[in-house]
Amino acid sequence: MKIWKRLLGAGLSALLAVGCALPALAAEDITEKEETVFVVLEPDGAVRSQTVSAHLHNDAGLSGVTDRSALTDIENTHDTTAFTQEGEDLTWDTEGADVYYKGETTRRAPVSAAISYELDGKAIKPEELAGKSGRVKLTISLTNHETGTIQVDGKAQPVCTPFVTMVAAVLGEGWTEVSAQHGKVTGAGSTQAAGFVCLPGVRECLEGLGTQKLTELEDHLVDEVSVEGQVENFALPDILIACATDTEALKENGFSGLEKLEGLEEDMGQLQGGMTELLDGAAQLTQGAAALESGAAALLAGADALYAGALRLTDGTAQLQTGAHRLSAGAQEASSGAAALQTGADGLSAGLSNLKNGAGALYGGYTQLKNGADSLSVGLDTLQGKSQALTDGLGQITGAVAQLYEAAGPSSAVMAGAQTFGDSLSGAAASGAGALGTLPDPSAFAPDEAHTNDPAYQQLLAAYTGAYSAASGMAGGLGELNGAYGQVLGGLQQVSAGVESLQAGANGAEGLAAGITAYTQGVADAAAGAKQLQGGVYQLGANLPALTGGVDQLIAGSNQLSAGAGSLSQGNAALADGAAQLAQGADALASGVSELLSGVQALAQGAQSLHGGTVELRDGASALEEGLGRFDQEGVSKLTGAVDTEKLPALRAVTKAMRERLEDYGSFSGAPEGAQVTTRFVMKTAG
Repeated sequence: MKIWKRLLGAGLSALLAVGCALPALAAEDITEKEETVFVVLEPDGAVRSQTVSAHLHNDAGLSGVTDRSALTDIENTHDTTAFTQEGEDLTWDTEGADVYYKGETTRRAPVSAAISYELDGKAIKPEELAGKSGRVKLTISLTNHETGTIQVDGKAQPVCTPFVTMVAAVLGEGWTEVSAQHGKVTGAGSTQAAGFVCLPGVRECLEGLGTQKLTELEDHLVDEVSVEGQVENFALPDILIACATDTEALKENGFSGLEKLEGLEEDMGQLQGGMTELLDGAAQLTQGAAALESGAAALLAGADALYAGALRLTDGTAQLQTGAHRLSAGAQEASSGAAALQTGADGLSAGLSNLKNGAGALYGGYTQLKNGADSLSVGLDTLQGKSQALTDGLGQITGAVAQLYEAAGPSSAVMAGAQTFGDSLSGAAASGAGALGTLPDPSAFAPDEAHTNDPAYQQLLAAYTGAYSAASGMAGGLGELNGAYGQVLGGLQQVSAGVESLQAGANGAEGLAAGITAYTQGVADAAAGAKQLQGGVYQLGANLPALTGGVDQLIAGSNQLSAGAGSLSQGNAALADGAAQLAQGADALASGVSELLSGVQALAQGAQSLHGGTVELRDGASALEEGLGRFDQEGVSKLTGAVDTEKLPALRAVTKAMRERLEDYGSFSGAPEGAQVTTRFVMKTAG
């Protein structure tokens, strides 16, 4: 039986090896309870006391979890956590995940033991046997109290909950020639012990169902075990009995009785069909191995192409690395240029402020100049009218000369106003020239490479150039007006000299006529110059608003330029930082690509090895198919034909019922609703 199971498992494992593993199911967050029932026995197996030790656990914490327990005298064995109890409901006052406690119970354990003693073939009480010598037989009878019935083929069939029960008798000194039917004796001399693994109550449930053929279960389907030996000075041995509902306990001890019974009918009935499927699967495995070999060849070709692509990626990464470092250097230079531009923009703004102040002073001088020019023109018109009267009325020469001398003599108001006007005009011309000198020449702001294509900068530079040209023209015009006024002042001085001559020669007709002629000509020249001067002053006044408006526009543009230069400087600084990070990233990329290239090389080598392995797998699959054919003919057919399966349906029904009872067995002392419970029973004689 074990042989065909191993072979079948090996074949299925080979087929599953080419498939995909199923994902594991996530464990539920539930409360777990482990309880160990400690039973102290009298030497004859009667119960002296029972104590239950419990461990309650929940990963999410025990707050809000209601425990259940039928124990009495409950006490916490781990810490000082308190609890409240209402009937069998326990609530632990803790946020932790674990609680350990114990309590007492009088409830009967599902498996009990009766211990009897014989001395030289006669029954004897344990207290009477102490200190005697002879042939001693120790018998331990087990009783399973978890029983019931099911209907099989219209008949009541007993079933029980199959508790795996381990019995150990630790013998004292003086035991020799020890034997243990259905068990095993270990040790020597004073350290000898006899051990047994039993399924109490199960043999009765399997009577008449053909289990006699399962000889390997014979030593475990027992309800009674015994130890026999020659003893000197007998002392009561320590007897330990442990049982559990957890089927893992069976596997941990190397024995799983129910697994040898349950499913036996299906195994025998499906063995031939499974062998056929296994043969078909072997054929498919052969085909799959061939397909795998073909795919491995394609993988090898793809790995070669991937390696070529990795080489190209290496070259591109090197170019990216070079460009990133160049970009970082250029960004640093651009950041420096932006800082210089901001410094120049600040200087331009300061110069424009001076220009605005000069334009304000020029406007004030223009007001005085205009008033003086108007007064001069009116005065000269008056003089010219008086000159005509002088020409027409020589008879009134004496009085007229006196009046004329008063009006145009060296000490007259006309000469004083002319002189004052000349001084104002000279001051305005000097102020205009001085203000122009404080302005930087537009060529100082010629665009560099960073601003050749900057529309805002070009527009601002054009506005400044226009304002500078207007200021230069105005300063030049004031200079020309100052020169022209020199002629006017010269004429006035001639007039004054003529008036003085008239005054001196008022009594001489010839001298008077010459003076009148000079005076008339001088007034005419002065009046013409005054008209020209007045026109120039008016033209200067017309240009002043444009100049001041242009200066304001220049100042606003300069402020925008300064702010923009600051933003550009900050942006270039951020660009420089980003470019530096890009360069670092490019270096890291180059390093990673180098590692990738190494990995691709390893992949190509692995693909080569895989291809060789698939060729071997293809050949091995063919050999497996041939070997399974021989195994079917020589082994499986003979095995299935030699087993009587008539009683297997009833056997299967009984073992299935016992398995269900085992899985449904709950807590011994109580547990929270829905909890996962593990219960163990440990019994020991008092000694």
